[in-house]
Amino acid sequence: MYKVCLTGGPCGGKTTSMQAIEEEFLEKGYNVVIVPEAATLLINSGIRPFGKNALSMYDFQKYVIDMQFYLEEVATKYAKDSNKETIILCDRGLMDDKAYVSLEEYNKLINEFGYSSLDILNRYDLVLHLKSIACDKEELYTNSNNSARTETVEEARLKDAVTLEAWNGHNNLVILDNDCTFEEKINNGISEIYKLVSLDMPLQHQEKYLVDFTDNEFLNKYKTRFDIEQYHVFKDDLEIILRRVVKDEEEKYYEIVKRDEEDGEDRLVKRRMISDREYYSRIPDGIPIKKTRYTFTYNNQYFKLDVFDDGLKLLEVEDTIHSKKRSIPTELEVIDRVDDKYRNSILYKNRNNIKIKKLHE
Repeated sequence: MYKVCLTGGPCGGKTTSMQAIEEEFLEKGYNVVIVPEAATLLINSGIRPFGKNALSMYDFQKYVIDMQFYLEEVATKYAKDSNKETIILCDRGLMDDKAYVSLEEYNKLINEFGYSSLDILNRYDLVLHLKSIACDKEELYTNSNNSARTETVEEARLKDAVTLEAWNGHNNLVILDNDCTFEEKINNGISEIYKLVSLDMPLQHQEKYLVDFTDNEFLNKYKTRFDIEQYHVFKDDLEIILRRVVKDEEEKYYEIVKRDEEDGEDRLVKRRMISDREYYSRIPDGIPIKKTRYTFTYNNQYFKLDVFDDGLKLLEVEDTIHSKKRSIPTELEVIDRVDDKYRNSILYKNRNNIKIKKLHE
């Protein structure tokens, strides 16, 4: 069991990172449990340090700490009971509360729960501080995507600084800066978790192949499988993917937003989990992409095998630093290396007779 805390100032990319990390490590066979941000849950339920019937910040933080302890304990109990390797992702941790009250008040609060600051630091195996976009790219800062976020740019910068200071002293604190693209920032965080769990980080290069096989039995040895249904909505230069994922009879729903760039690539804008109600209320008329994804390792390489409902079979290979000569399981017959026309967005457009304006769309 590994416990990872994602922290940082407002609008640092925690929510999108959570979903990317979850998807990455579910595909690698891990259980992934997300502990939601306690303060946001309380604020959205009407328990607030502002507005009508506002609590003092001290009293509010007492509720936050109480709920945080409870949520983490439930996640830990589940991880132990599951008897599987589990990554617990905490949307903020118990040291974050130190940024909202005085040091004396914070120590008094945690002492009431029977803990010291050192106890709190030792609860987490890795702390990822996602620097707020307000610190160096303030034109991109927004609080419109979180109803519990009210900070101005200046306040967000201050919160980022005091939050980082609160975690000072943790022996595995990593700062994820904004001196790169948003996708690179997320991948840097994922890389740190690969180090934590002692797995080779896939190199940021994938090759896709059109494959076939005649014996379905070999798939039975790969227990990590997902049933995926997804719709694509195209709006100006944005591609919105609405995805339903089923694993072990559990269903999850996601919204992924990408933007087309002039270089022919796409860039991740955001990724978030949505409810089943939102998913079914937003899916467009049309034929969805449906596929079963099998994920596995072979000769220090990671593989994703997508078997589509129309019979198409695509294999994606991710090399690692310990990969040697590219090798593909002998049960698979490689027909050809594929290009952009096999992207899910293109396949979706072809299924639904949507005009393709550019190859990379």
